[in-house]
Amino acid sequence: MRILGMMAGTSLDGIDAALCEIEGSGADLKARVVAFECLPYEPTLRERLLKACSNVADVREVARLNVEVGEAFAATALHVFELHGRAEIIASHGQTIAHLPDVKATLQIGEGAVLAERTGATVVCNFRPRDVAAGGQGAPLVPYADWVLLRHATKNRVVLNIGGIANVSILPANCTLDDVRAWDTGPGNMLIDAAMGRYFGLSFDADGEFASGEVLDSLLEEVLQHPYLQRRPPKTAGREDFGSEFLEQFALRADVLANSDISPEDVNWNAHDLLATLTRLTVRSIAESIHRFSGFERGDYELIVGGGGTHNSTLMRMLAEEVAPSAVLRHEDVGLSSDAKEALAFAILGSETLRGVATSVPGATGAPAARVLGQIVPGDNFRQLMA
Repeated sequence: MRILGMMAGTSLDGIDAALCEIEGSGADLKARVVAFECLPYEPTLRERLLKACSNVADVREVARLNVEVGEAFAATALHVFELHGRAEIIASHGQTIAHLPDVKATLQIGEGAVLAERTGATVVCNFRPRDVAAGGQGAPLVPYADWVLLRHATKNRVVLNIGGIANVSILPANCTLDDVRAWDTGPGNMLIDAAMGRYFGLSFDADGEFASGEVLDSLLEEVLQHPYLQRRPPKTAGREDFGSEFLEQFALRADVLANSDISPEDVNWNAHDLLATLTRLTVRSIAESIHRFSGFERGDYELIVGGGGTHNSTLMRMLAEEVAPSAVLRHEDVGLSSDAKEALAFAILGSETLRGVATSVPGATGAPAARVLGQIVPGDNFRQLMA
């Protein structure tokens, strides 16, 4: 069965679409990425989404964005179909603009009905709310796919995705799904991207070259005491925790600790220090979270890394330093694509939803039991799929 997995992450950089072939279910499921495309958001739409994520949008704007993001997802799907052939099913995570599991609320936009109407495909979408309603965090959702794709008979593995937020899946050797745990460790690319926009007018630090300054150690140690980073899993994070407000406070503390304001003539020098410190904060928070909460000793696991952060060589170098002597692999080293992995994961979730298979992982979300995730919007082919 061909399924198009689609998702847009907290970095708001665009829409990932992985055209996949999937066979079987559960531990026997086999998946292959046929093609992968990533289409960036139109700049004005991205700015509006950033405002919505920052709670600077009224209900009418959110309603408009729900439809417009749905249209953007549909255009991406049709682009993939034109280049690589159709899929019977689209599994869409959509775009998260609010994730508040403490009050049992989460909101992903990108209207599934628009996606089904424009493409004719049956759509599985809105994956998070069922787990939240059941008492879970509604995230991370990828651990089921990590278990299917990356569990190993003899090796302990930690699967790390560095998107806007960083998250890990803990896969002990020869694990069952009940053994799997996962959580968001804290910031991934989010703070680095925000600082790049603030100080350099760029969307991201392409190869970590801007993180060339001195790490502000006193600031780093202070920020590592953040309540979220100290909290035990299960836990999930988002822009509510590590967005623009956090960056503003981070910059203010840097000014205080440096005992000087950032002046125009010194902005680049200070900004490079801030970028270096934020990059080290990202990798230190990941490493400390693994070492405190995984149950694995240093060197007793291999770390498999995917997501946009793998393109930042400074971040990857720092990460290897923080988790040594554990081996650091990329998804490509185990036969997967770092860029396509999360879209592939949603293709797997969508396939299992149509089979009635529960894919939430209680050891990841904290829910009392697993649930079948997602809502189904029938397409033109729905009767054939269900036959």
